Amino acid sequence: MAKTIKDFLIVFFTAFFTKWLEDFFILSAIVLVVVNTYLISVISLNILIGNYVLAIFLVIIGLVLARR
Repeated sequence: MAKTIKDFLIVFFTAFFTKWLEDFFILSAIVLVVVNTYLISVISLNILIGNYVLAIFLVIIGLVLARR
């Protein structure tokens, strides 16, 4: 049973890092931008700018991985 779980985790993480990582980066960037847009009046400006910059970097990394 432990070997089956170990094999499943290895296959899952291998597939995640080879096929889904760029989608995850781009989707998390989109979610981050949407959440920041709704919280524009609640959080301070420097945190807001930092979150938008993080979203831009996530999109760039996702696009670079997708083109590879």
